[in-house]
Formats: sequence, structure tokens, C-alpha cells
Amino acid sequence: MESFTESTNMITLLLGSIAGISLLVGGIGIMNIMMVSVTERTREIGIRKALGATPSNVLMQFMIESMVIGIVGGMIAMGVSLSEIIGKFGGFETTLAVLPIVVSFSFAVGIGLFFGIYPARKAARLDPIDALRYE
Repeated sequence: MESFTESTNMITLLLGSIAGISLLVGGIGIMNIMMVSVTERTREIGIRKALGATPSNVLMQFMIESMVIGIVGGMIAMGVSLSEIIGKFGGFETTLAVLPIVVSFSFAVGIGLFFGIYPARKAARLDPIDALRYE
């Protein structure tokens, strides 16, 4: 029994580390997408700031955008997980716990928000004159 518990703990640790690496890679991908978005929309940011948008308005715009990316990623992951559960155990009765689904979805949104902070702050700190000159 002790050996079984030890091997179960090792498998749990291994799966947790794989999930952590996956979250880190996904977060870096979200940050990369947001940095490209800020770079491509520099003139738009400059126009918005020249017309009176505050840095918090620009920050909120890009934070919402990164959160939406996290939401979409979480929905795709949940759909794949649910379809795999249904596909594997088609003939068996399975139960789905709501708490792990809510926690994993919240983690996806949190990762989107956390890794979207840097690009959003970069966009919010742009000088309108420099942003309008950018090509």
C-alpha cells in the first residue's frame, strides 16, 4: 500500500509539472500575441490617446483582449476534455465534478490576465505623439 501511494504521488507530481509547463508556454504565447497586437495597433493607440483616452482606458482594452484569449483557450480545453471523457467512456457511467472545471477555467482566464499585463502596460504608457509618428 505504501509503494502504491508513493507511485501515485510521483505520477501526480509529474502530471502537475507537465501542467505547469503547459500553462507557462500558453502564457508566453498569449503575451506574444498581445505584444504583436500592441505593435500593430500603435497608431490606433496614439489616435485614441490624442482624442482623450486615459492610460487606464487603453490598459483596460488590452486586458479585456488578453482575458478573452484566455476564455477562448479555456473553452477549447474544456471542450476537448469533455469530448475525450465522453468518447473514452461511452458505454460507462461517468460523473463530472463542477469544481475542477470551474477551477481550470478560472486558471485559464487568470493566465490570460497575468501574461497580458506587460503588453497592456506598454500600450498604456505610449506617448501619443510618438505613437502617431510610428509606421
